[in-house]
Amino acid sequence: MSVLARFDTPAKLRDVPSADRRKHWSTRLSGDFGPLVGEFGQFYDPTQSDTPAGSQVVPVEWAASPNKLRQTHPVAADRWRVADSLRGEQDEYCEWAVVKAGGKITRITFTTEVPEYYEFLAEHAPDRLLELYRQLVSPQVTLKDLIVSGEYQRINRWNPRKPSHGRIVHLAQENNTLGAALALAAVATVQREHNGAPVTTKEALAQCSGLGDPFRNSDPQIAAVINGAAGTGTSITFQDPIGLYIDRLVTSGMTTPDGADPASFWTVERGGPGHAVRASFSVPKQHGYTVGDVKIAGRPIRFGAQVADRVRIRISAVVRPGNARPRRQPCLG
Repeated sequence: MSVLARFDTPAKLRDVPSADRRKHWSTRLSGDFGPLVGEFGQFYDPTQSDTPAGSQVVPVEWAASPNKLRQTHPVAADRWRVADSLRGEQDEYCEWAVVKAGGKITRITFTTEVPEYYEFLAEHAPDRLLELYRQLVSPQVTLKDLIVSGEYQRINRWNPRKPSHGRIVHLAQENNTLGAALALAAVATVQREHNGAPVTTKEALAQCSGLGDPFRNSDPQIAAVINGAAGTGTSITFQDPIGLYIDRLVTSGMTTPDGADPASFWTVERGGPGHAVRASFSVPKQHGYTVGDVKIAGRPIRFGAQVADRVRIRISAVVRPGNARPRRQPCLG
């Protein structure tokens, strides 16, 4: 490894075919890194600092379903219903929408695409932005639905907070942004203590450092991995192409009416192997049944959140050898 020439687009997507125009994404990302690197010495920008060959890539994984709902909705069906109804509850850097026919689910679409990337498209490739929306949601989309007074609208009628039409484009929950993930990692490099004792467990660390909701799957898991690595004196960044990725669907315990492998119903729609940012779960017509006829642990799939429980999300950190001597700081607040 060495100094990265420039950041690539998430999943190395080539929505903008010109490398010269794609460099604007790298410029934007470097702008996000700048203030964080300046404040947190063990967090670094790989386009500005060397990443030596001895650096380790550390994948961080978590479940897509919102863990905090388990605290407030102990009955699984209630939790699934709430998670499906409001994208604001889907706070694990993965969101989904459900299509139904005849009262049964026919398709569940998952996305981890960050809104910042679509702002980049709006500025540098508006025609491609419109093409993508028409491809992913509806041919009825117009550019004026997406860009108002020269500004891209993250929340719009085709990417709404409540996906009534069953199709979504990118993340919409206010905390599900790439900027939030970068800031989380930077802050997590700080070692913490409470009443003189080190804070190391992931939930306590998230609460102590103000790192999002301590009951989420994602934030405490990311924070704990970053904090543990930084505690040894290393420096941390994220692996290029930086993004939140759909790692896999766990199909154990899923059964189908005809014995077909449910893994064959999973389709990556954007991104590629190891870097999926959009995927769907649907049954091909030749099988003669729908997603609603597939069972998980003996229960028919009635909610997209049942499948979200089995979707794994990933972001990959890079740990660079170092000799920093971090001093523990007291909990915030």
